[in-house]
Amino acid sequence: MVNSTNFIADIIYFIKNDLNSNVADPISATRKAGSSFIMTSYPQRAVDYPIITIKLINQSAKRAGMQTEAMDVIITLEIRIWARNQKEKDNISNLVYKRLRDIQFTATTGSVANNLHHYKLNSDVEIDEPGDGNPKSRILQVEYKFYNT
Repeated sequence: MVNSTNFIADIIYFIKNDLNSNVADPISATRKAGSSFIMTSYPQRAVDYPIITIKLINQSAKRAGMQTEAMDVIITLEIRIWARNQKEKDNISNLVYKRLRDIQFTATTGSVANNLHHYKLNSDVEIDEPGDGNPKSRILQVEYKFYNT
């Protein structure tokens, strides 16, 4: 459950765990030990593609009402899919988008049940490295609202 004490870490943890459980790793059978399919930062070492990285890239807050210290927060996440080719990138990106869209109202495990409201896909941008064999990537920028922190 996302709560106001640790809401940034909780949000990233919630998204990471849900995607890890519900988006299949295409190379799970051959992925090397120590390599992860989903990470919460850009890799600093060699990785086995495909991977997904999740980062908080922006947050803004406004007062939740008159004479209150509570704030309503808008959180923007960057979910970047790095893949070996265009088809793999498109497939994983679509799975991530659909998963986040579909879990909004799941009774006890969805985003709303975890205090993340108004899921919104702000953008979907391709950023491919030029040249054959270089990773292909797509950045999904998603937004949630977290009330009364």
